[in-house]
Amino acid sequence: MSIHTSAMQGKSPSPDVMADAERWYARLKAADCKASERMEFQRWQAAPEHAAAYAATEKLWRSLGQLAGRPDLEQLSQQILADTAEHPRSSWRLIAIAASILIILLGGGVFLTIQNRQAPAVVYATQSGERSTIKLADGSQLVLNFATELDVRINKKTRRLALHKGEAIFTVAPDDKRPFKVAAGDGEVTALGTQFQVRNEAKQVAVTLLEGRVAVERPKEREHIQLTPGDQVTFTEAMPEMRQRKVDPEVASSWATGRLLFRSTPLSEALEAVNRYSATQIRIADPALADLPISGTFEVGDGPSVAFALEALLPVRTVKTRDGDVLLRHR
Repeated sequence: MSIHTSAMQGKSPSPDVMADAERWYARLKAADCKASERMEFQRWQAAPEHAAAYAATEKLWRSLGQLAGRPDLEQLSQQILADTAEHPRSSWRLIAIAASILIILLGGGVFLTIQNRQAPAVVYATQSGERSTIKLADGSQLVLNFATELDVRINKKTRRLALHKGEAIFTVAPDDKRPFKVAAGDGEVTALGTQFQVRNEAKQVAVTLLEGRVAVERPKEREHIQLTPGDQVTFTEAMPEMRQRKVDPEVASSWATGRLLFRSTPLSEALEAVNRYSATQIRIADPALADLPISGTFEVGDGPSVAFALEALLPVRTVKTRDGDVLLRHR
C-alpha cells in the first residue's frame, strides 16, 4: 500500500496544495515534530507541485525576515508577539497574521490560501492483488479492496474522504461534531455512526449500507436518500436517478475476508464479482444461464477453481478460449 499527500497537476500549486505546504512548514518548525512526520513530508515533497508550493512558503517567510525593522509593521508585529506568547504552539495563528502583513505590503499581489486552514489530504492506495486495513486518527477504520485509491482530509470540524477508484469499507467512529463524508462520482455519502461500503468502478458508484444509517446525496440531481441496512444504491453521472435494491450485507462485503460468499446469487452477478479479482475471466456464452442461482464460498482471485466448481455445481460445461479465459455453455 502506498501513502502520499495529494496534488493536482497544473502550472502553479493549487489552493489546497498551498494550504498543505503551509501546514507542513508550521509542523516542521515545531519542537515536537517526529521523525516519522519528517519522513512523510519527504514523500509529500517528492511531487513537483508539492515542492513548488513548499518553496513558495519558504520564500514567504524569507520575505518577512527582510521586512524586519519597518516602522509601519510595528503594530502588527506586536500583535503577533502577543498571540504567540499566549499560545506558543499556535503556529497557524502566526502564519495567518504574517500572511496578512504581506498582503497589506504587496497590495494583495501574493496569492495565499492560509485562511482555508485545511488539514493535509493524505492519499491511501492499494495495488492490484493487494488489500489494506487503515486506522484513522479519529478512530474510524477503512478496509481497501484491490486497486483502490482514496484521500482523507480530517480537521477539527469535518472528516472528508474521496474515493477516486476501487472499493472500500468504512467503519465510522461516532463524532456528532464532525460529519464523516465520502465523495464518489457525483455523489456524497454522509455517515451517521455506521458501517458502509462504496465502490467506484467503470464510472459507476455503488453504496451498500452494512450497519447503521447513511444518507446518499447527489446535489446536481437534487437527490437525497437515506439507507437502512441491506440497501444498495447505484448511480453514474449520466444516470438521472439512483437505483436502489436490497442485498445481503455479508455477501456484499465478503471480499474483505479474502473469500467471496454467494447465497442464491444469480450467476451473472457472481461472475462479475469473481472476474473483478481474477486474471482468468469467466464469461457466459448462453444468456439463459445468467439467472442460475449459485451458493458457496470461493477464494478471491482463483478464477480457474471457480470455473471447475461451477461445472460441478451447475448444469454447465466450461470451454477454454485461446486467450486463456473460460466460456460457460449449457451442458
